[in-house]
Amino acid sequence: MALRIYRTKITAAELSRAIVLWFRRRDFETQCLADGSTFLVQAKKGGTLAKVAGMSYALTVRLKQQEGGVEVETGAGKWLDKAAAGAVGWLAFFPLAVTAGIGFYHQGKLAEELLNFLEYYVAGAGD
Repeated sequence: MALRIYRTKITAAELSRAIVLWFRRRDFETQCLADGSTFLVQAKKGGTLAKVAGMSYALTVRLKQQEGGVEVETGAGKWLDKAAAGAVGWLAFFPLAVTAGIGFYHQGKLAEELLNFLEYYVAGAGD
């Protein structure tokens, strides 16, 4: 889980829309929920077979408007599923352990790529 605060004039609403578009360009299923000045963006990728193999992954991004900026927190949506698939894989079926590890890696990489995108997006706004 990562927490960052961006000092910018960009609103949490605008940043949430940019995140949704960023995920959709990567073929993720997305949803965005709003509650006042807080936005929750959820993105997931992977069908039933990927889920069984532990290769589906999801990310949740919480954005909260603050005075002078936006607080952004990212977290994995399927973290425990990967650990469980990995444990079962090691004990019963080695390929499941490998695929769970691959899904775990992609999920961590996804959060890193999103935070890099946000850095560039906010910097490009020129605040």
